[in-house]
Amino acid sequence: MAQKHRLQIILAPVLLPFSWLFAVISRMRFFLYKHGILKTYTPKIPCICVGNISWGGTGKSPFIDYLLKRFHKEHIDCAVLSRGYGVKLPHYPFVLDKNSVMNDSRLPDEPCMLFNKNPFTTIIINPKRAESALYAEKNLPHIQALLMDDGFQHFALNRTENFVLLDKDDLTPKAEYAKSNWNTLIPLGSWREPEQALHRASAFFLKCPPSAWEQIKQHCLVKLAPYHKPLFVFNLNIKRLEPLFHKEIKPIRQYALIAGIGNPYQFQESVQNFLGQACAKSIFLTDHADMEKHAAKLLALDMPVICTEKDAVKLKRHPELARKEIYCTATAVQFHACAFTPHTFETWFAENILTHFNNGN
Repeated sequence: MAQKHRLQIILAPVLLPFSWLFAVISRMRFFLYKHGILKTYTPKIPCICVGNISWGGTGKSPFIDYLLKRFHKEHIDCAVLSRGYGVKLPHYPFVLDKNSVMNDSRLPDEPCMLFNKNPFTTIIINPKRAESALYAEKNLPHIQALLMDDGFQHFALNRTENFVLLDKDDLTPKAEYAKSNWNTLIPLGSWREPEQALHRASAFFLKCPPSAWEQIKQHCLVKLAPYHKPLFVFNLNIKRLEPLFHKEIKPIRQYALIAGIGNPYQFQESVQNFLGQACAKSIFLTDHADMEKHAAKLLALDMPVICTEKDAVKLKRHPELARKEIYCTATAVQFHACAFTPHTFETWFAENILTHFNNGN
Protein backbone atom coordinates (compact mmCIF):
# COMPACT_ATOMS: atom_id res chain seq x y z
CA MET A 1 0.00 0.00 0.00
CA ALA A 2 1.32 3.43 -0.88
CA GLN A 3 -0.27 5.15 2.11
CA LYS A 4 2.15 6.93 4.42
CA HIS A 5 3.08 5.55 7.81
CA ARG A 6 2.18 7.76 10.77
CA LEU A 7 5.87 8.22 11.62
CA GLN A 8 6.54 9.58 8.13
CA ILE A 9 3.97 12.29 8.78
CA ILE A 10 5.32 13.12 12.24
CA LEU A 11 8.96 13.21 11.08
CA ALA A 12 8.26 15.00 7.79
CA PRO A 13 10.61 17.99 8.42
CA VAL A 14 13.48 15.62 9.23
CA LEU A 15 12.85 13.24 6.34
CA LEU A 16 12.31 15.85 3.62
CA PRO A 17 16.05 16.53 2.92
CA PHE A 18 16.68 12.79 2.59
CA SER A 19 13.83 12.56 0.06
CA TRP A 20 15.49 15.32 -1.97
CA LEU A 21 18.75 13.39 -1.87
CA PHE A 22 16.97 10.21 -2.93
CA ALA A 23 15.46 12.11 -5.89
CA VAL A 24 18.89 13.34 -6.99
CA ILE A 25 20.36 9.83 -6.80
CA SER A 26 17.39 8.39 -8.69
CA ARG A 27 17.71 10.93 -11.53
CA MET A 28 21.46 10.46 -11.74
CA ARG A 29 21.07 6.69 -11.98
CA PHE A 30 18.55 6.99 -14.82
CA PHE A 31 20.84 9.49 -16.59
CA LEU A 32 23.78 7.05 -16.47
CA TYR A 33 21.73 4.24 -18.04
CA LYS A 34 20.02 6.48 -20.59
CA HIS A 35 23.32 7.79 -21.95
CA GLY A 36 25.03 4.39 -22.02
CA ILE A 37 27.47 5.09 -19.19
CA LEU A 38 26.01 2.09 -17.39
CA LYS A 39 25.46 -1.01 -19.54
CA THR A 40 22.00 -2.00 -20.78
CA TYR A 41 20.77 -4.98 -22.79
CA THR A 42 17.94 -4.99 -25.33
CA PRO A 43 16.39 -8.46 -25.63
CA LYS A 44 15.41 -9.92 -28.97
CA ILE A 45 12.11 -11.05 -27.43
CA PRO A 46 9.35 -8.49 -26.67
CA CYS A 47 9.64 -7.53 -23.01
CA ILE A 48 6.86 -6.06 -20.87
CA CYS A 49 7.83 -4.48 -17.57
CA VAL A 50 5.22 -4.61 -14.80
CA GLY A 51 6.23 -2.25 -12.01
CA ASN A 52 5.33 0.47 -9.54
CA ILE A 53 6.31 4.06 -8.97
CA SER A 54 5.97 3.37 -5.23
CA TRP A 55 6.57 0.42 -2.94
CA GLY A 56 4.08 -2.54 -2.95
CA GLY A 57 0.36 -2.86 -2.53
CA THR A 58 -0.63 -2.13 -6.13
CA GLY A 59 -1.73 -5.67 -7.07
CA LYS A 60 1.34 -6.44 -9.15
CA SER A 61 1.37 -10.24 -8.66
CA PRO A 62 -2.35 -10.74 -9.50
CA PHE A 63 -1.88 -8.45 -12.50
CA ILE A 64 1.04 -10.54 -13.80
CA ASP A 65 -1.11 -13.63 -13.26
CA TYR A 66 -3.79 -11.99 -15.41
CA LEU A 67 -1.28 -11.26 -18.19
CA LEU A 68 0.09 -14.80 -18.12
CA LYS A 69 -3.38 -16.23 -18.58
CA ARG A 70 -4.12 -13.70 -21.32
CA PHE A 71 -0.97 -14.62 -23.24
CA HIS A 72 -1.65 -18.33 -22.72
CA LYS A 73 -5.08 -17.81 -24.27
CA GLU A 74 -3.30 -16.48 -27.37
CA HIS A 75 -0.87 -19.46 -27.35
CA ILE A 76 2.07 -17.16 -26.57
CA ASP A 77 4.69 -18.71 -24.28
CA CYS A 78 5.95 -16.34 -21.59
CA ALA A 79 8.87 -16.24 -19.20
CA VAL A 80 8.63 -14.21 -16.00
CA LEU A 81 11.86 -12.52 -14.96
CA SER A 82 11.86 -12.21 -11.16
CA ARG A 83 14.60 -10.70 -9.03
CA GLY A 84 13.86 -13.06 -6.11
CA TYR A 85 13.72 -10.41 -3.43
CA GLY A 86 15.29 -11.30 -0.09
CA VAL A 87 16.63 -14.75 -1.05
CA LYS A 88 19.99 -16.27 -1.90
CA LEU A 89 19.86 -19.27 -4.21
CA PRO A 90 22.64 -21.78 -5.05
CA HIS A 91 22.95 -20.53 -8.63
CA TYR A 92 21.56 -17.97 -11.06
CA PRO A 93 19.58 -17.95 -13.21
CA PHE A 94 17.31 -20.28 -11.21
CA VAL A 95 14.38 -21.77 -13.15
CA LEU A 96 11.44 -22.90 -11.05
CA ASP A 97 10.05 -26.40 -11.36
CA LYS A 98 7.35 -28.32 -9.48
CA ASN A 99 9.80 -30.00 -7.10
CA SER A 100 11.61 -26.80 -6.08
CA VAL A 101 8.37 -24.88 -5.58
CA MET A 102 6.99 -27.56 -3.26
CA ASN A 103 10.13 -28.26 -1.23
CA ASP A 104 12.64 -25.41 -1.38
CA SER A 105 11.81 -23.04 1.47
CA ARG A 106 14.41 -20.53 0.24
CA LEU A 107 12.31 -19.58 -2.76
CA PRO A 108 10.34 -16.30 -2.63
CA ASP A 109 6.56 -16.42 -2.37
CA GLU A 110 5.44 -14.43 -5.41
CA PRO A 111 7.23 -16.48 -8.12
CA CYS A 112 6.07 -19.73 -6.51
CA MET A 113 2.50 -18.47 -6.35
CA LEU A 114 2.61 -17.51 -10.03
CA PHE A 115 4.07 -20.91 -10.93
CA ASN A 116 1.34 -22.74 -8.99
CA LYS A 117 -1.37 -20.76 -10.77
CA ASN A 118 0.33 -20.96 -14.19
CA PRO A 119 2.28 -24.23 -14.47
CA PHE A 120 2.58 -23.66 -18.23
CA THR A 121 4.81 -20.61 -17.56
CA THR A 122 8.60 -20.43 -17.21
CA ILE A 123 9.74 -18.39 -14.19
CA ILE A 124 13.38 -17.38 -13.95
CA ILE A 125 14.84 -15.92 -10.75
CA ASN A 126 17.91 -13.70 -10.93
CA PRO A 127 18.60 -10.23 -9.46
CA LYS A 128 20.21 -9.41 -12.83
CA ARG A 129 17.22 -9.55 -15.16
CA ALA A 130 19.37 -8.98 -18.25
CA GLU A 131 21.12 -12.30 -17.56
CA SER A 132 17.72 -13.99 -17.29
CA ALA A 133 16.69 -12.54 -20.66
CA LEU A 134 19.90 -13.84 -22.24
CA TYR A 135 19.31 -17.25 -20.67
CA ALA A 136 15.80 -17.40 -22.13
CA GLU A 137 17.05 -16.42 -25.58
CA LYS A 138 19.81 -19.03 -25.61
CA ASN A 139 18.15 -21.94 -23.83
CA LEU A 140 14.39 -21.55 -24.20
CA PRO A 141 13.60 -21.15 -27.91
CA HIS A 142 9.86 -21.56 -27.31
CA ILE A 143 9.65 -18.36 -25.24
CA GLN A 144 7.94 -15.57 -27.19
CA ALA A 145 7.47 -12.91 -24.49
CA LEU A 146 9.24 -11.72 -21.36
CA LEU A 147 7.43 -10.27 -18.33
CA MET A 148 9.77 -8.36 -16.04
CA ASP A 149 8.37 -8.43 -12.51
CA ASP A 150 8.83 -5.22 -10.49
CA GLY A 151 11.24 -3.76 -13.02
CA PHE A 152 10.24 -0.14 -13.58
CA GLN A 153 13.45 1.03 -11.88
CA HIS A 154 15.57 -1.80 -13.36
CA PHE A 155 17.27 -0.03 -16.29
CA ALA A 156 19.86 -2.68 -17.14
CA LEU A 157 17.24 -4.47 -19.26
CA ASN A 158 15.42 -2.48 -21.92
CA ARG A 159 11.76 -3.21 -22.42
CA THR A 160 9.16 -2.96 -25.17
CA GLU A 161 6.43 -1.68 -22.85
CA ASN A 162 6.18 -0.24 -19.33
CA PHE A 163 3.00 -1.10 -17.44
CA VAL A 164 2.95 1.13 -14.33
CA LEU A 165 0.65 0.07 -11.52
CA LEU A 166 -0.69 2.68 -9.11
CA ASP A 167 -2.61 2.62 -5.86
CA LYS A 168 -5.20 5.28 -5.06
CA ASP A 169 -2.89 6.47 -2.27
CA ASP A 170 -0.32 7.38 -4.92
CA LEU A 171 -2.75 10.06 -6.09
CA THR A 172 -3.63 11.77 -2.81
CA PRO A 173 -4.24 15.54 -3.04
CA LYS A 174 -1.15 17.69 -2.77
CA ALA A 175 -3.13 20.13 -0.61
CA GLU A 176 -2.71 17.71 2.29
CA TYR A 177 1.06 18.08 2.13
CA ALA A 178 1.93 16.08 5.25
CA LYS A 179 -0.21 13.14 4.16
CA SER A 180 0.28 13.45 0.42
CA ASN A 181 2.14 10.69 -1.35
CA TRP A 182 2.14 12.14 -4.88
CA ASN A 183 5.72 12.74 -6.00
CA THR A 184 6.92 12.19 -2.41
CA LEU A 185 10.01 10.02 -2.43
CA ILE A 186 11.46 7.59 0.09
CA PRO A 187 11.87 8.07 3.05
CA LEU A 188 9.27 10.87 3.39
CA GLY A 189 6.87 9.04 1.09
CA SER A 190 6.83 5.74 -0.77
CA TRP A 191 7.76 6.81 -4.32
CA ARG A 192 10.94 5.35 -5.81
CA GLU A 193 11.33 8.02 -8.51
CA PRO A 194 10.15 11.59 -9.16
CA GLU A 195 6.97 12.14 -11.13
CA GLN A 196 8.92 12.72 -14.38
CA ALA A 197 9.48 8.95 -14.47
CA LEU A 198 5.79 8.47 -15.27
CA HIS A 199 6.49 9.72 -18.82
CA ARG A 200 8.18 6.34 -19.44
CA ALA A 201 4.89 4.50 -18.93
CA SER A 202 3.10 2.85 -21.84
CA ALA A 203 -0.08 2.67 -19.77
CA PHE A 204 -1.24 3.19 -16.20
CA PHE A 205 -3.16 0.62 -14.17
CA LEU A 206 -4.92 1.82 -11.03
CA LYS A 207 -6.00 -0.66 -8.37
CA CYS A 208 -9.22 0.82 -7.04
CA PRO A 209 -12.70 -0.55 -6.21
CA PRO A 210 -15.58 0.83 -8.34
CA SER A 211 -17.09 2.77 -5.43
CA ALA A 212 -13.79 4.50 -4.60
CA TRP A 213 -13.11 5.22 -8.29
CA GLU A 214 -16.22 7.39 -8.52
CA GLN A 215 -14.97 9.45 -5.58
CA ILE A 216 -11.41 10.02 -6.83
CA LYS A 217 -11.97 9.91 -10.59
CA GLN A 218 -11.68 13.63 -11.31
CA HIS A 219 -8.60 14.04 -9.15
CA CYS A 220 -6.90 11.08 -10.87
CA LEU A 221 -7.67 12.46 -14.31
CA VAL A 222 -6.12 15.81 -13.43
CA LYS A 223 -2.98 14.13 -12.06
CA LEU A 224 -2.41 11.77 -14.98
CA ALA A 225 -3.60 13.88 -17.93
CA PRO A 226 -0.15 15.47 -18.58
CA TYR A 227 1.34 12.06 -19.42
CA HIS A 228 -1.03 11.33 -22.33
CA LYS A 229 -1.16 7.59 -21.60
CA PRO A 230 -4.21 5.33 -21.21
CA LEU A 231 -5.43 4.57 -17.71
CA PHE A 232 -7.16 1.28 -16.87
CA VAL A 233 -8.82 0.82 -13.49
CA PHE A 234 -9.12 -2.63 -11.95
CA ASN A 235 -10.18 -4.34 -8.77
CA LEU A 236 -9.08 -7.59 -7.13
CA ASN A 237 -12.13 -9.78 -6.61
CA ILE A 238 -12.27 -12.88 -4.44
CA LYS A 239 -13.85 -15.60 -6.57
CA ARG A 240 -13.87 -18.39 -3.99
CA LEU A 241 -12.11 -19.93 -1.00
CA GLU A 242 -9.92 -22.97 -1.64
CA PRO A 243 -8.98 -25.48 1.09
CA LEU A 244 -5.24 -25.59 1.58
CA PHE A 245 -4.97 -29.16 2.88
CA HIS A 246 -8.41 -30.71 3.34
CA LYS A 247 -10.76 -31.34 0.41
CA GLU A 248 -14.12 -30.07 1.57
CA ILE A 249 -15.27 -26.53 2.37
CA LYS A 250 -17.06 -26.34 5.70
CA PRO A 251 -19.41 -23.57 6.85
CA ILE A 252 -17.38 -20.68 8.25
CA ARG A 253 -18.86 -18.86 11.23
CA GLN A 254 -15.79 -17.53 12.99
CA TYR A 255 -12.39 -17.17 11.38
CA ALA A 256 -8.91 -15.68 11.61
CA LEU A 257 -6.89 -13.94 8.90
CA ILE A 258 -3.18 -14.14 8.18
CA ALA A 259 -1.64 -11.85 5.56
CA GLY A 260 1.94 -11.01 4.64
CA ILE A 261 1.29 -8.63 1.75
CA GLY A 262 1.75 -4.93 1.05
CA ASN A 263 -1.81 -3.98 1.97
CA PRO A 264 -3.20 -6.46 4.55
CA TYR A 265 -6.03 -4.13 5.56
CA GLN A 266 -7.46 -4.16 2.06
CA PHE A 267 -7.25 -7.96 2.08
CA GLN A 268 -9.13 -8.03 5.37
CA GLU A 269 -11.85 -5.77 3.97
CA SER A 270 -12.17 -7.92 0.84
CA VAL A 271 -12.55 -11.15 2.84
CA GLN A 272 -15.07 -9.59 5.20
CA ASN A 273 -17.14 -8.32 2.28
CA PHE A 274 -16.94 -11.71 0.55
CA LEU A 275 -18.07 -13.64 3.65
CA GLY A 276 -20.39 -10.98 4.97
CA GLN A 277 -18.89 -11.12 8.45
CA ALA A 278 -15.98 -9.62 10.34
CA CYS A 279 -12.91 -11.69 11.21
CA ALA A 280 -12.31 -12.62 14.84
CA LYS A 281 -8.52 -12.25 14.68
CA SER A 282 -6.01 -10.73 12.25
CA ILE A 283 -2.34 -11.65 11.94
CA PHE A 284 -0.53 -9.16 9.72
CA LEU A 285 3.07 -9.92 8.75
CA THR A 286 5.73 -8.11 6.78
CA ASP A 287 5.91 -8.94 3.06
CA HIS A 288 8.79 -11.38 3.52
CA ALA A 289 8.21 -12.63 7.06
CA ASP A 290 9.46 -16.03 8.15
CA MET A 291 6.39 -18.24 8.53
CA GLU A 292 8.20 -20.75 10.76
CA LYS A 293 7.41 -19.01 14.04
CA HIS A 294 3.82 -18.27 13.04
CA ALA A 295 2.83 -21.85 12.19
CA ALA A 296 2.53 -22.72 15.89
CA LYS A 297 0.29 -19.71 16.46
CA LEU A 298 -2.06 -20.90 13.73
CA LEU A 299 -2.28 -24.36 15.25
CA ALA A 300 -3.25 -22.83 18.58
CA LEU A 301 -6.22 -20.98 17.10
CA ASP A 302 -9.59 -22.64 17.71
CA MET A 303 -11.08 -21.39 14.43
CA PRO A 304 -10.49 -21.70 10.66
CA VAL A 305 -7.78 -19.55 9.08
CA ILE A 306 -7.99 -17.65 5.80
CA CYS A 307 -4.79 -16.59 4.02
CA THR A 308 -3.68 -14.94 0.79
CA GLU A 309 -2.50 -16.96 -2.19
CA LYS A 310 1.02 -15.72 -1.54
CA ASP A 311 1.00 -16.85 2.10
CA ALA A 312 -0.42 -20.22 1.04
CA VAL A 313 2.94 -20.99 -0.59
CA LYS A 314 4.72 -20.87 2.77
CA LEU A 315 1.95 -22.54 4.76
CA LYS A 316 1.92 -25.54 2.42
CA ARG A 317 5.54 -26.22 3.39
CA HIS A 318 4.43 -26.95 6.98
CA PRO A 319 2.86 -30.43 6.95
CA GLU A 320 1.93 -30.10 10.63
CA LEU A 321 -0.72 -27.58 9.54
CA ALA A 322 -2.55 -30.30 7.58
CA ARG A 323 -4.75 -30.95 10.60
CA LYS A 324 -5.78 -27.29 10.60
CA GLU A 325 -8.72 -25.91 8.61
CA ILE A 326 -7.03 -23.35 6.35
CA TYR A 327 -8.38 -21.68 3.23
CA CYS A 328 -6.71 -19.37 0.72
CA THR A 329 -8.55 -16.81 -1.38
CA ALA A 330 -8.66 -17.31 -5.13
CA THR A 331 -8.55 -13.78 -6.54
CA ALA A 332 -8.74 -12.36 -10.05
CA VAL A 333 -8.23 -8.99 -11.73
CA GLN A 334 -11.38 -7.36 -13.04
CA PHE A 335 -11.22 -4.17 -15.12
CA HIS A 336 -14.13 -1.80 -14.59
CA ALA A 337 -13.13 1.63 -15.95
CA CYS A 338 -10.72 3.40 -18.29
CA ALA A 339 -9.64 6.93 -19.18
CA PHE A 340 -7.67 8.75 -21.90
CA THR A 341 -8.65 6.02 -24.36
CA PRO A 342 -11.91 4.95 -26.04
CA HIS A 343 -10.91 1.29 -25.66
CA THR A 344 -11.38 -1.28 -22.96
CA PHE A 345 -8.19 -2.95 -21.78
CA GLU A 346 -8.93 -6.06 -23.81
CA THR A 347 -9.24 -4.03 -27.02
CA TRP A 348 -6.20 -1.87 -26.23
CA PHE A 349 -4.14 -4.95 -25.37
CA ALA A 350 -5.06 -6.64 -28.64
CA GLU A 351 -4.27 -3.55 -30.73
CA ASN A 352 -1.11 -2.38 -28.94
CA ILE A 353 0.52 -5.44 -27.38
CA LEU A 354 -0.47 -8.51 -29.36
CA THR A 355 0.62 -6.73 -32.54
CA HIS A 356 4.24 -7.29 -31.41
CA PHE A 357 3.62 -10.98 -32.00
CA ASN A 358 1.29 -10.75 -34.99
CA ASN A 359 4.00 -8.82 -36.79
CA GLY A 360 6.53 -11.55 -36.07
CA ASN A 361 8.65 -9.45 -33.69
